[in-house]
Amino acid sequence: MKTVLLRLEGPLQSWGTQGRFGIRDTEREPSKSGVLGLVGAALGMSRQDRGMLETLRALMLAVRVDREGSVLRDYHTAGGGSFRGHRYGVWSADGKNPTALTERFYLQDASFLAALGGEDDVLLARIANALRDPKWPLALGRRACVPSEQVFVALVEGGPREALCAQPVPERFAAAGTKEILVRLVLETADADRGSPRQDDPETFELYARRHLVRYVTTEFVTLPLESAPCT
Repeated sequence: MKTVLLRLEGPLQSWGTQGRFGIRDTEREPSKSGVLGLVGAALGMSRQDRGMLETLRALMLAVRVDREGSVLRDYHTAGGGSFRGHRYGVWSADGKNPTALTERFYLQDASFLAALGGEDDVLLARIANALRDPKWPLALGRRACVPSEQVFVALVEGGPREALCAQPVPERFAAAGTKEILVRLVLETADADRGSPRQDDPETFELYARRHLVRYVTTEFVTLPLESAPCT
């Protein structure tokens, strides 16, 4: 098994799993749908390519939370004005185009190390190469949320958990004078009895037919030194 490591860090991120137009939520760590969407953008995968998406879904995702960040609420409006003499709005069922009021939530100043692991070495090498030189711009959940760090970190031997524990934690995430840091791991599992459900496994990215299935994750807290070392 091999694993691709991705650094997901930026001023703003948003990993929504339940939001509708009026309220756009975010989880506290990257969703599988969001990470596979980012990988798909790097590969140049179309929204209609269900075959490639099915191949990507077979990879197991794990996330290490190096910096939790905080939730930002954005009060947002759409429509309700005019543009070049024409009214601009959001059309409603009664034929009017009023101003739509929405709430959008983001993570600010968060940083994650994500790991995608599987047995298909050729696929993982292709993903690694695409992340180095992406075909389309990469985004952290939403197009406006751009990465502030190089996304591709490494392609390594071993599974996702092993890879996350072996990768050094950047010193900037620890308090001054400390030599270790407590981090949270969110690990995908095939055992539904052990895991908590997350409805963020994308069955299709098609624009008007998006569907997400349930997967299961477990959460661990581990203390890692600020250098490569195994989890204890």
